[in-house]
Amino acid sequence: MPSLELLKEQNPWWIAKEKIEEDVNLEKLSHVKYQWHPPILDLFKTDKDVIYTLRGSRQVGKTTALKLLIKRLLPTVNKENIFYFTCNNIDNYQDLIEILRAYFDWQDNNQRKFVFVDEITFVKNWTRAIKHSADLGSLRNCTMILTGSNACDLKYEVERMPGRRGEDTELDKILFPVSFKAYVEFVNPEIAQKFSDIRSAKKHYPFYQKQLQGYLDVFLLTGGFIQAINSFAANKKVEIDIYQQYLSWALGDLAKLGKKETYSRQIFDQLIRTITTNIGFDTIAKKTSIDSHRTVEDYLDVLESNFIVKILYQIDVNKKLSATRKTKKMYFQDLFLLWVFLGYVFGLSDYFSASKKRLNDELFKSKLIENLIMTSLMRLENSINWSNIVFFFRTTNQVEVDFVVKRQNGELLPIEVKYQDKVGCRDFLNLNKVNGQKGIIISKKDFSIDKDKWIVPAEIFLLLQDGLNLNQ
Repeated sequence: MPSLELLKEQNPWWIAKEKIEEDVNLEKLSHVKYQWHPPILDLFKTDKDVIYTLRGSRQVGKTTALKLLIKRLLPTVNKENIFYFTCNNIDNYQDLIEILRAYFDWQDNNQRKFVFVDEITFVKNWTRAIKHSADLGSLRNCTMILTGSNACDLKYEVERMPGRRGEDTELDKILFPVSFKAYVEFVNPEIAQKFSDIRSAKKHYPFYQKQLQGYLDVFLLTGGFIQAINSFAANKKVEIDIYQQYLSWALGDLAKLGKKETYSRQIFDQLIRTITTNIGFDTIAKKTSIDSHRTVEDYLDVLESNFIVKILYQIDVNKKLSATRKTKKMYFQDLFLLWVFLGYVFGLSDYFSASKKRLNDELFKSKLIENLIMTSLMRLENSINWSNIVFFFRTTNQVEVDFVVKRQNGELLPIEVKYQDKVGCRDFLNLNKVNGQKGIIISKKDFSIDKDKWIVPAEIFLLLQDGLNLNQ
């Protein structure tokens, strides 16, 4: 059984509450310009017997989020009743059983306990350990949060714990990277406040257009990973070690899952070359040394589960369901990841300069904007494979609409990215094939509100998405 001394190393607040300030994650946070406190922290009900999961990419900030939540709890909670443990150095559920048993045997008072198990998907069959604790009654009067970077593994395992997780409308939560709206709130909160709804945006946009477009250009380079954002804020560039750090974890996780780096590299190459393009798994296989489209599909499923790639499915407008057998579109789940793998595939020595140069390519920039819109719309999804709400539309004669959002009432809302100098009413022709009454065109600078057909600049759409009620 592990000693309490070993557990105390990860829980320094057991010695004194103020020791939380010495936590390596919170200490790093105190030294950067923009300190991100994810809004998702407010959604955990810490007064209930619940087992939550928190999913998200590696390095997105899950551990820091847990430490921030612990810091919130400490002023009003017995310090020994808060237990944090990271699974980075264990790989079997028996070890996790012993660790949890050691804690619960030591801290057996009747007060509410808060248990945070970080990166639990590293542990094979980890649900056995959680079920063991639940069946022993150790999780009574306990709030538990489990984090993981492999979405499918986390979903599959928690489904094996029916009746043990407590009650909440949303037990499984996703920590996404920083949104463009949150980024603008960092760099210029005064401007962000002026864009609260579509009417105020229409009024203020002409005055702030140049500034907002400048913020958008920077965000296209940094994406939503807070380390990249802070690196740019400090140095006017993203330092090379930030790219290499993300590349290292991605390739390391793929290796742990038995994926060949040669195959992964070829797939990343094809994803970058065909980004936003309609493509099939068999086409990718033919353009690489991978012998089967099923192997390509398997690799892409893993990349999606690890929050690197997004697979967008076509929609059958009659059934209002995804047409899974048809060709797909591939995106990166954050633009910073696109730059990471672009530098990796092409063997670049200066990732940032190369990405900045590509931003001057208008065609490639329009693809970046489309990918960014996808990362924003992706937040509407609530399923593990993110294919229930956001789709794209394509006909047999190749008429295409970039995105289709299935709203809660079943209505389909078409959204098209037209990042070009001039956009007009004629550009709604393709959208009318999905919905003749409503639609949104995302433009470069044109701004028009005509009943339920809107032309909205990209930066305005990204600022206002939460208030546009796209899926309601």
